[in-house]
Amino acid sequence: MLPRVVMESLRRLQHIKMVLHPDMLLKNSAMRPYTVMTSGSNDVQNLLRNTFSDIDANLITSEVKCRNFMEHYSNLAQDQRGHFLCELAKQFGIDKDSALSVANNIVIAKDKGEANLIAVSDRLRSALRPKFKTLFTHMGRVQGGVKFLVDVRADVLNLKQSCTSELDAAFYQELNSALRELLMLWFTVGFLNLERITWNSPCDLVQKVSNYEAVHKIKTWEDIKRRVGSYRRCYIFTHNSMPREPVVVLHTALTNEISSSIHSIILNARFRPSLSSDVGDSVPDFYTLDAPSPSTAPPTPSTPNSTFQSLASLSSCPDEEKEDPAQITCAVFYSITSTQKGLQGIEMGNYLIKSVVRKLQEEFPHLQQFSSLSPIPGFRDWLLSAITHYINMTNAGEVPSVPLLLPEELANIAPYQQLGHRSPMDTFKDLVLTHKWYRNQPLTQVMSGPLMRLCAHYLYVQKRRNYALNPVANFHLSNGAVLWRINFLADTSHRGLTQSCTLMVNYRYFLESTEDNSRNYLENHQIQASPEVLDLLRGQAFTWC
Repeated sequence: MLPRVVMESLRRLQHIKMVLHPDMLLKNSAMRPYTVMTSGSNDVQNLLRNTFSDIDANLITSEVKCRNFMEHYSNLAQDQRGHFLCELAKQFGIDKDSALSVANNIVIAKDKGEANLIAVSDRLRSALRPKFKTLFTHMGRVQGGVKFLVDVRADVLNLKQSCTSELDAAFYQELNSALRELLMLWFTVGFLNLERITWNSPCDLVQKVSNYEAVHKIKTWEDIKRRVGSYRRCYIFTHNSMPREPVVVLHTALTNEISSSIHSIILNARFRPSLSSDVGDSVPDFYTLDAPSPSTAPPTPSTPNSTFQSLASLSSCPDEEKEDPAQITCAVFYSITSTQKGLQGIEMGNYLIKSVVRKLQEEFPHLQQFSSLSPIPGFRDWLLSAITHYINMTNAGEVPSVPLLLPEELANIAPYQQLGHRSPMDTFKDLVLTHKWYRNQPLTQVMSGPLMRLCAHYLYVQKRRNYALNPVANFHLSNGAVLWRINFLADTSHRGLTQSCTLMVNYRYFLESTEDNSRNYLENHQIQASPEVLDLLRGQAFTWC
């Protein structure tokens, strides 16, 4: 039996087979990949040769070469970068001859004893190290180099996603693997700094927190002031090599109960701005389906004058209410955002939540209840797919072994059946598609039962590779949270309707059991759920796609 390191190396060799013999792949290809260079090829190749010649000679030489490379790449147009990156991977990737030579010695080494096999395996590991990884390592030591590599990986991920050439896709994957390995080392928790953002934080940081918010968009300066003000905490992770650049942002509400609606957090009665009628008793379009958009939005960092003017205009706002610790019994994590696409797949959110929990307990020693209030992206798409599958089966004369909707649910929907609908199931699909139920109170009550039950099924039963299908669920369950409560009409914004039919979910963090829950989920693929969620599933055993 070959050692694991040997097996992994052989699998990687198989993966890069097309890189080692690109001519075989392109013989019958009608498409020319990026690596078939244009008239500017000589300039690119000269730059790359100059970059890699004697790059290890000394620190000064390597730094100059790295800076020249970074400047050249940054000045390339977006549509030229794929061309350049593929040439980099092709010319300065894996030493093909060396890798094949060492790989051929693996079987021979096996017969010469374990020590010899380990030595050959180590040589194979070195042979499989791309030359450009050495360049990336040097770049990590140059000022601005880490941020540059994060941005390069974002380009690589975008290019790989849209790539139509199999060879180019292999080159992008090699670049992605090398960058990911380095960034995973550089962005471990020991190199990250926890910072709290308040209204008194540097203006550019407040602006970036506003711009990066991906879960619940920030519309106005009054909005961001609420989110960093009283009874709220905003924490970020920064990296020493990327100063004043948030890499993860976590928004937390300090409440006296675990929130069941995002509106109770975003439109907080404790802070009443005086400058805009868009916030307060009225509800802006972020929270409803068809109200008008606010007339003002936070200015961008590229307009510092307007930024400072806007901030100055808020000086007339009333002072934030002084916090009463007796009213703070729960911490609700309602938004967590990874700001850099180039750090995709590099876990930092888990560490941020744990760090924030420790900070909050230092500030409020009596605080024991921690929960998320999370969106459920993908639920509506999954539900529409399941409904369509069910209707297609029945139209084909097949009888599903387990119904999607319960008999009483079908009976409740039947009175709303419209002309052209062959069955209540067609009506149910139309209601989910068009959101017509949301403005009709009796119909809203009819829809609440099946939507809550099917959402519980989606979160608890539907799996991908034995883990929760929903990515947000998988994140919190991996961290050791409990699937605690599903909330109806929790997000009635347009986004909430189109993502999850207004549903949101609380993942509860019981600190004494998070490690056991996490281990049980990751190793045994078991989801910890509250009795309330399990009650929604009682008697249900269907397994829709």
